[in-house]
Amino acid sequence: MRPVEIKITETFTSIYPAMGQYKQVISIAIILVLLVLSIYLFLFGPLFPFSPLIIGFKEKEYNKARIYYQQGDSTDEFCIVDSMIHDIENFHHLTFKNKVEIFLTNSDNKYKHITGTMARFITKPLYGRIFISDHAKIEYRNKKIHFETYLKHELSHAILYQNMSLTRSLSYPAWFLEGMAMVAANQAGTDGYYTYEQTKEKIREGYFVEPDDWGTIISIKGKSVLYCKIENKYWFIYSEYALIIHNLIIQYGQEKLIEFLKESLTNHDFYHLFNTLFGQNFDIYLNSIKNQ
Repeated sequence: MRPVEIKITETFTSIYPAMGQYKQVISIAIILVLLVLSIYLFLFGPLFPFSPLIIGFKEKEYNKARIYYQQGDSTDEFCIVDSMIHDIENFHHLTFKNKVEIFLTNSDNKYKHITGTMARFITKPLYGRIFISDHAKIEYRNKKIHFETYLKHELSHAILYQNMSLTRSLSYPAWFLEGMAMVAANQAGTDGYYTYEQTKEKIREGYFVEPDDWGTIISIKGKSVLYCKIENKYWFIYSEYALIIHNLIIQYGQEKLIEFLKESLTNHDFYHLFNTLFGQNFDIYLNSIKNQ
C-alpha cells in the first residue's frame, strides 16, 4: 500500500500548483479587463467629464478659458468668454480656481454618449467642465437662443463646482444651483423662461414646484416636479427658483445672499445655515413666496 500512498500524494501536489496558476491568470485577466474598461470610460465614455486626459478635440486658449472643439467647428462666439467669466466672478464674489474648460461636440450622439443627457448645455462637477450640444450650437448660431445668457448660466454652475468638493456637489441642493445661475445670467424672461411677474401669476394659480423635489444632481425628481402640468414646465420651474433667489436679494441684500452662498459650499446643513443667516425658517420663507 505504501507505493499507492506516494502516487496519490504526488498527484495532489502536482494539481495544487496548477490550480494556483489558473487563479492567478484569471485574476490578472480581470484586472486587465477592468483597466481597459476604465480607460475607455474616461477617455471616450460617460466618465469623460472627469478625465485628466483630453483626446479627440482641438484646443483654443483664452486668458481665463480653454475651448475644446472638434474638426470643422468654430470658436468665434467665445471671443467674449473672458469678459463673461469676469462678470460671473464679480456676481458670486468668487474666483475660478482653474481655467474654465468648455467642450463643443459635433454631434448630439457624441454629446449624449459623454454627458448622459440631451439638455442643450450641462456643467459637470469636480472640474466644472461645460458641455455644449450640437443642437444648442445650431440654435444660438441661428439666433434662436441667447448664447451669452446660456453660457453665463453654465459658468455660474462651473464657479460653484470649482469652489466646492466633489462630495459636497453630490449633496448640494440643485434648486439653489439653478436659481443662482438664472439670476447670475439674468435669464428670467428670455428664450421662453417666465418673467418674475409671470412666475408669481402661475404661483397664484396654484402651481408650485417644491425646491426639495428638485433634489440633488444625482437624485430623482420628486412628485411636484413630475406632476407639474404646465406646458414647457422647466421654463417655469427654473424661473420659480430664480424668483426665490431674487426675493432673497430684495429682502436681505446681495451681500447677505453671497455670505450664505459661500458658507453653503462647505456647510453640509444647508437649511440650518439658511435659518441661521436669514433669521427665519426656510419653509416659512417659502410660504411667503407662495402667498405673495
